[in-house]
Amino acid sequence: MVGKVTFVGAGCGDPRLLTVRAADVLARADYVLFDADVHPDVLGRLREGATREAVNPSMTADRIAALLAAQAKQGKSAVRLTWGDPLLFGWGDVEGSAVARHGVQLEVVPGIGPLIAVGAFAGIPLTRSSDASPSVAAVSVTRGHETLHDWEKLATATDTLAIVCDAESVAETARSLVFYGRSPADKVSIVEGVSLPSQRVVESTLGMVPQLPRALTARVVLVVGERATPMPELSWLSSLPLFGKRVLVTRAREQAGGAAALLRERGADPVVVPTIEIHPPSDPSAMIDAVQAMADSYDWVVLTSANGVEKLWAEIKRQGKDARAFGRAKIAAIGPGTAAALERCGLSADAIAKEHRGEALAAEVLQAMQGSASKPRVLIARAEVARDVVPDTLRAAGCDVDVVSVYKTRSPPRALLQALSSLLDAGEIDAVTFTSSSTVEHLCDALEARAAELLAKTCVASIGPITTETAKKRGIRVDVVASEFTIPGLVSALEKHFAK
Repeated sequence: MVGKVTFVGAGCGDPRLLTVRAADVLARADYVLFDADVHPDVLGRLREGATREAVNPSMTADRIAALLAAQAKQGKSAVRLTWGDPLLFGWGDVEGSAVARHGVQLEVVPGIGPLIAVGAFAGIPLTRSSDASPSVAAVSVTRGHETLHDWEKLATATDTLAIVCDAESVAETARSLVFYGRSPADKVSIVEGVSLPSQRVVESTLGMVPQLPRALTARVVLVVGERATPMPELSWLSSLPLFGKRVLVTRAREQAGGAAALLRERGADPVVVPTIEIHPPSDPSAMIDAVQAMADSYDWVVLTSANGVEKLWAEIKRQGKDARAFGRAKIAAIGPGTAAALERCGLSADAIAKEHRGEALAAEVLQAMQGSASKPRVLIARAEVARDVVPDTLRAAGCDVDVVSVYKTRSPPRALLQALSSLLDAGEIDAVTFTSSSTVEHLCDALEARAAELLAKTCVASIGPITTETAKKRGIRVDVVASEFTIPGLVSALEKHFAK
């Protein structure tokens, strides 16, 4: 197999801005050398087992090229993942040339850089269709290299200047432009965190820029001229209902992606800190036996979570079976999320609870059983520790019920939760979402005696009454409760809360 080195632009912020080609290259990569400021969710696209290494500031272009070429010569797919675009205001030309000298195959995949994103996300298009002959001067200014530009030519070169600038160089850049002839009254927009939920647009004049507080991000986009003023009708990002809100997602890592994606669609900045980890049950023998006997032994199989579906299906596949393992059994799901997990396995639920609660699930199953066998046999596949309302209700109605643990939950590493404690203490989290009683219990256990104190500093949102009751028992004030007990329902409830 012939290896290759691919330079991939990760874009300047929002991880969803990857090109189709970039996503494809990353999914197949064996080795990735990445800039430290690439969004972590971009790295999340790498396949399991892919080697990743951050670029150290001390690395030379020759060293970077040598690392990439060595992997390619072993027949591997090596990727140089850069912030923004590999060949715009970066070292991609030097690094790429150095790679080429090693005689390996090379490809460059462009990325959406800040000068494109500033129009799309901040409502500041650098050219307008109304311009008779639009022109823009695009510049990069980095700390320590401010004097390397020909400011005398640049200052008045064109009506619009677009400058990707280190935050520490903004003031000096503005002074240089004014000194060499640009009017201090010229309009300026400084865009921090372009395309991200943390994006901030500061409008001012060129002469006032040195007096402004330093930007909070490492880089900004400085737009100077008549085109610097944002167009309100194009400033759609800042109008999203949860724009700028940092929302803690406490779901297990396997499930957090969907919630995080939905929050981003609403403009929020999801902070994923799983308060639970999913592990095999303490004794998997009951699960193994249940799958072996499922086709002939049960009238109903009841699933109480998406995790339960995934772990039960994994055992079915491990035993070399497929959907026929369910035999004549009908399937019940506790809500649309669990039903969707079944669909991903090629299965359809015969009964779906209208509310994401055990009581509603039991009622739905009993209603669907009307007219069936006098004593239906039911398998409930669930977490090792869970409420017994479903099996108790079905047994009381005359069902023969087997409860099987298909997974258990544990708390994540201590260091992760200590970092979360610091964020809560500093007031840097706008909302905490709880999607099950177990997320409440594990987070409160991790925060220990300070749980109620730390969570009182933020908005606490619960997916439903059972989770809310668990929080209250732990002394946690709940501000938002979803009326529809699903992730979309929880996000919608947050929107209404912050709209007030």
